[in-house]
Order: sequence, then structure tokens, then C-alpha cells
Amino acid sequence: MRHAILFLGAAVAAAACGPSMSDSGATDPGNGQAAIRVVNASQGLVDVIVDGQTVTHGLQVATVSDRINVSSGNHQIRLASPNGPSAQVQIDAATGATRVAVVTPAASSLSASVLADTGAIVPAGKTKLRVAHLAANAGSIEIWRTQPDFQTPVHIMTPFDYQATSPYLQSDPGAWEVFVTRPGTTLKVATTGVVSVPAGEKRTVVLLDSAGVMRFRVIVD
Repeated sequence: MRHAILFLGAAVAAAACGPSMSDSGATDPGNGQAAIRVVNASQGLVDVIVDGQTVTHGLQVATVSDRINVSSGNHQIRLASPNGPSAQVQIDAATGATRVAVVTPAASSLSASVLADTGAIVPAGKTKLRVAHLAANAGSIEIWRTQPDFQTPVHIMTPFDYQATSPYLQSDPGAWEVFVTRPGTTLKVATTGVVSVPAGEKRTVVLLDSAGVMRFRVIVD
């Protein structure tokens, strides 16, 4: 299900009593079912082609595809502008995993990548969330979060450059929020609002822009 809420290295900002962060490794590959979601962070429509078969026509700018169910293992993903440039990337999807592919603009072309899934395993009774900065026109911004066990706003990463992705951050079940401010200010210029994550689940939050407006998308992964 697509979640659309208005509103990726780097050193992680942390206070002495601040929130914890965990990296427990990726899911082991196996035989079974997996899924792919595609984020269109380019400047035009894209078609999504998986192993030579078109599964999505004209994915809109600043949106996330529906869940694409695939067998576990390797898959070739091609992301193509209608009658224009394309980019491709290989995805190794483990059983039960949801991998997130991203298409971004490049000089007279497109670029494709896959968000790393390091630390994706969620311990029992916990939740995880990561953030990807894919807003090419955002300018100078700071990205913050609050999380169930620490409601004081903390930077996701410092600095948090365009096309950077944070590690998975770990917390308790409950309400997260991710929001953007301009440097030196406290005004939220984009926010996810409350993101409720049940125990044992994780979320990927992507910051995108379209027509000069920053938008967050929340992916259940």
C-alpha cells in the first residue's frame, strides 16, 4: 500500500542520553517470496521493468510504486522514461524482504540505485526506521526525528546530504516523526506527521520534491 504524507556518508547526531541505533545485519537470502518498491526521485514519469516485463507504466514524480511481488534472488530492474533515457540496477532480494530501488536524475539521463538493507532485522518488541534524502531541489536543510523512546527532536545525520541514506534507527513500538527545518530555524517546512510503527516492523521514509514542494513518503518495508 502506498503511503503519501505531505509535508540519503555522515556522522549520526546523538546526545549522551539520546536514542539508540542498531545494526544487526541483513536478512539471509533463501527461496521464497520477496518484494520491490520503486521510488521515482527523477524529474519525469518512469516505467518500471522487472526482468524484461513492464510492471508499472508512468510512475509519477515524487511517488512510490505499489508493492511488486517477486521470487527471492536476483532481479534486473530497468527504470525508463517513456521514449527517453533509462537506467538499470540489479536487486538481490532475500526471502521476506522488501528492497527499495530509487531512480534519480543524471546529466541528460537517469541513475538507478538500491537502498542498502544493513541492519534491517528488527529485534522482538522493537521498531526501526531509516530516512533517505532524495529531494534534489530542497536546498540547505536539516532533517530531524522524534521516536517512541525519545521525544526530544534529534538530527537524523549531520550533515545529511542529497542522496544519502541513514542507517536504520531502533526504538520501541509507537509514534515516530521525521521533519525538515531550514538551518538555524525550528519551523517545520515538511513533516511526516505521526508515523505509528508496531512492534517487529520497520519503515523507510523518503524525502522527495516536486514542483518546488518537499514531500515525505513512508514505505512499509
